[in-house]
Amino acid sequence: MFELFTDSEERGQVGIGTLIVFIALVLVAAIAAGVLINTAGFLQTQAQSTGEESTEQVSTNLVFLSATGNVSSNEDGVNEVKTTVQLGPGSSSIDLNDSTVSVFTDAGSSAEFNGVEDGEGTSGAIYLDGQTNTVLSTDSSDSDATATIVFDLDGNQSNGDSITPDQFDAGTTVDIVITTAEGTQAETSFIIESPLDPQLSAGDEIRLD
Repeated sequence: MFELFTDSEERGQVGIGTLIVFIALVLVAAIAAGVLINTAGFLQTQAQSTGEESTEQVSTNLVFLSATGNVSSNEDGVNEVKTTVQLGPGSSSIDLNDSTVSVFTDAGSSAEFNGVEDGEGTSGAIYLDGQTNTVLSTDSSDSDATATIVFDLDGNQSNGDSITPDQFDAGTTVDIVITTAEGTQAETSFIIESPLDPQLSAGDEIRLD
């Protein structure tokens, strides 16, 4: 009439319930571990990428070596400026055509150029002096380790780029800033001597400091 359960049967029921709970906990832990592993992998990749970008921004830089100017036909200023640049120590390669070049004077004129054209048949306001490769190489033995940028103030600027004055007058302070594609900046500043040496003639080259 009455069904009797032994202690062993009761212990068996409790054991199955505990096993089910244990399996559930294992599954939950496995899922959580998978989520944590994926998240950690994503964060590691993001941190590595951020570190590489930060390192490149710090290490990628240019150094200005020298600047010269050509005396204008009026012999009271310069109508062409050449400045030579090279990679800074430890810098990676830089494409000058992907850089932004800004020119400012204390007279209030300014100009900004999106990249530097190569020197092959160009008629722009800014271009490389005789070089067809706009990339500065990290190989120090390469002929493209340095580059000379020409600013033509009164030339035939058919591409629309221009610098407002047709010459930098004697006594003018000029600032040139090059911003690389990585966001680093290199800057140089010089003053056109005033007055110019009276022995100079149109077309003569002078050093700018």
